[in-house]
Amino acid sequence: MAKLTVLTSSYNAKDYLKSYFKSAGAQTFTDFEIAFESIQPTPKEHIIIEKAKKKYKFINLKTHQVKIPLPQAWNSAIDRTKSELICIWNVDDLRTVHSLENMVQVFEKQKEIDFVYGNFTVVNKFKKTKGNYVNLSGKENGLRKSMLLGPFFMFRRSILDQIGYFDEQLLSGADYDFAMRLGRRCEGKHIDINLGYFLNKRSGLSTNENSLQEIERTVVEIRYDIDVLNNSLIDEAKTKYIISKYSYRGEDVNFGDFLG
Repeated sequence: MAKLTVLTSSYNAKDYLKSYFKSAGAQTFTDFEIAFESIQPTPKEHIIIEKAKKKYKFINLKTHQVKIPLPQAWNSAIDRTKSELICIWNVDDLRTVHSLENMVQVFEKQKEIDFVYGNFTVVNKFKKTKGNYVNLSGKENGLRKSMLLGPFFMFRRSILDQIGYFDEQLLSGADYDFAMRLGRRCEGKHIDINLGYFLNKRSGLSTNENSLQEIERTVVEIRYDIDVLNNSLIDEAKTKYIISKYSYRGEDVNFGDFLG
């Protein structure tokens, strides 16, 4: 059993797959598996993935013939793996070669730490390494109200008993919602290094012009009693989403102590 599971979902991602797998194969930490959720792969994507499976033994593939949202894919990957540690790594982002190793070392040295996050670089073109460097040092006080974990955070599987899974209602805000529970119930650690390169072409789930980001941000703000940035969205948020529960495996789960 691998020590670390990497959660990755792929949909309409042909242009990213080869470089993503190459980046994963270059990691200095090797005791990991990629729980790869391939959603409605095209014939070309299928060929790329199958070739990668033959080359890289760390790919744990599940193919979905129907389209599913990102948080459902993440939950699926969690449910079918058993590693001690779990991390996020989207297929259109690239990690630095020591990224996984540096994060895993924190958990090995500090048993009280539940999650780890670090700095990252925002780029506007895939495979670029120059862009806007986001330094999250000294911002720990904001973990209960802002999405400060970045795109590459890692956590212990055991904390899922305390905070629950990703909310499958939220198509673009599930990581923010999950982060709010982490910040309230768990002990985190920031490491002052560049973990990787986050692609922002304004076409992602949370960055495109038709994004649900604002309405789903409002859901999270109401749920965790955070100051609401756009009060005009409150009624819509309460109508379209179940604030007091999260969706997991098609069931509505009462948050209970998760909201503490």
